Amino acid sequence: MVTDELDDRKKRILKAVIDDYIENREPVGSRTISKRSDMSFSPATIRNEMADLEEMGYLTQPHTSAGRIPSEKGYRYYVDQLLDLKERIGFEPTAEELSDVKLRVQREIGEMSDRIRVASELVSRLTDYTSIAISGSADGSLRIKALQIVPVEPGKALAVIVLEGDSVKNSVIQLDKSIGPETLMKISAQCSMLFAGHRVEEISLNMIESVSEASGVPRALVMPVVDGIFDCIRKAESPGVHTEGAARFLAHPEFSDVEKAKGILELLNREDLMADLITECSGSDGLVIRIGSENKIEGLNECSVVTATYSVNGVKLGTIGVLGPTRMDYPRVVAALEYVRRRLTGENELAAPPELPQITEMSEVKDGRGNS
Repeated sequence: MVTDELDDRKKRILKAVIDDYIENREPVGSRTISKRSDMSFSPATIRNEMADLEEMGYLTQPHTSAGRIPSEKGYRYYVDQLLDLKERIGFEPTAEELSDVKLRVQREIGEMSDRIRVASELVSRLTDYTSIAISGSADGSLRIKALQIVPVEPGKALAVIVLEGDSVKNSVIQLDKSIGPETLMKISAQCSMLFAGHRVEEISLNMIESVSEASGVPRALVMPVVDGIFDCIRKAESPGVHTEGAARFLAHPEFSDVEKAKGILELLNREDLMADLITECSGSDGLVIRIGSENKIEGLNECSVVTATYSVNGVKLGTIGVLGPTRMDYPRVVAALEYVRRRLTGENELAAPPELPQITEMSEVKDGRGNS
């Protein structure tokens, strides 16, 4: 069992320092902390405790005469042990933002990936940080709910697939011109009856043979239809990456240096890197926070990433990540991600604090390698 090396006084002072630094962006001195209404310790006591916290690695002093700022270790302790979700539990967007997101989600109800994208835009606006959304399931777990093959013109048809999570995908299929609309309807009916409820890897050669026999169409002519169905599913399982509010990085003083800001923006334009970043940080329906060097992508060592993975009835809808400086307003970000979770899953009331995204899981992610 790991013993907590911080007593209650050090915890209160560390939290006060981090809260103040997040809000004011300036190194924090002992006199600043002593003026807080919730702090009953003298400036001398606070100064000594801050010195101890620095020696223990929780705080750093950028300049000899300046106050102190949190270290990565300090931020990690803050999010694992001191983050009080109740501080932000009443967080709500403005009426205008709420109306906008409801309208857009309703308008794009047919495609869950669009809901994830719209939700990501809202998160970026609510937090004033950059958001990165990934929709789709890369684990091959999506089941077919319904499918239909629609004739377009001789030699061409459209496969339309509805998958778990109400994701709708389509793909154009090149057919033998000898297959007429009536024959195509028979193939479509048999595919729908046999494939519905199955994952793509569960569709066997015997099932394809059954489609051929029941429809009276040779397997060689049925296979292009099956290939089109598989193509639709592959599209759904390939994560789509959407980045919102990339320019918001420029508003933070940590990235006022032109070269540093340019490097961050170049990384944000790399969809492959962003997909890896969010996938690496995402948990199973939980909330994960990576701080500074815990992020494996070079160039993000001064950033934090907070990710929340959303599912409904066991079906993964997608993951939304918030990317910002290590001096991130973590309570606000967590509350915004939880608010969006309610909108995506159709909940009307905010869950009780113990049922918020599994924030206790953060303590299991101590570094970029998942070591505790």
